[in-house]
Amino acid sequence: MDKKIIFFDIDGTLYAPELGGISKRVKEAIKKTQEKGHLCFIASGRPYGYIAENVKEVGFDGYVLANGANIKYQGQDLETRYMDVEAVKTLCLKLKEKNIEYVLQTSQLCYLSKKCTALLEFYKKCNIDFHNFCFEYDEEEIMKKTVKIEVWVKDEKELEYAVSCYGSFNYELHPDHHSMEVYAKDVSKATGILDVLKELNIPLENSYCFGDGPNDVEMFETVAHPIAMGNALDIIKERAEVICLSVLEDGVYFQLKDLFDL
Repeated sequence: MDKKIIFFDIDGTLYAPELGGISKRVKEAIKKTQEKGHLCFIASGRPYGYIAENVKEVGFDGYVLANGANIKYQGQDLETRYMDVEAVKTLCLKLKEKNIEYVLQTSQLCYLSKKCTALLEFYKKCNIDFHNFCFEYDEEEIMKKTVKIEVWVKDEKELEYAVSCYGSFNYELHPDHHSMEVYAKDVSKATGILDVLKELNIPLENSYCFGDGPNDVEMFETVAHPIAMGNALDIIKERAEVICLSVLEDGVYFQLKDLFDL
């Protein structure tokens, strides 16, 4: 059998707040795709600690997480790329000077101070299970294991300051103009996907992905068959081989059904 591998973004692709989870039809289509011998992976900017149980319960074969910094396959870490520890220390010190909230993300858990009330309120709206959050920890030790950082700013002044602190790191500002993902320049969903293809010996031409947002651009420029959600941004649709129905219309379900004759 010619094994295919499909990478799925989460937010806006599999999940939307209006759905309250991943729809039954989409779950069934993913399961049937796997039963045909193909692999289904999550590819997300989220670290593992942010992956909710209603996503894990689908039974994905693996995960490309933290914008490609951590890869999991069949429950084990296949690859983990840590941020430079000295640069992380410098960044955190600068953020603390202005009392800017941040969370350190590792391959398993997320670490933040209980004083980070804005971040905690934000995460309540993000389909995240808080049992993977730690509030008591040795920050210097966690910095050695950090794969990504998320920062929260309350206004434009803090935003400008935070961006000036990032140095050698890449960052992505979310549409709310408060939360930002900060990560190493040598990682992306694309690097994570290429690592997976190499490790599992799957040819590039057998790779597919579904996505909708700005951190999916590299993924869409890497896989052989990029599929944009109907609700995707124009920069994603422009790079797509196919545009399917929106997340609210079970676009993934219908496209998998067509692709793999489910």
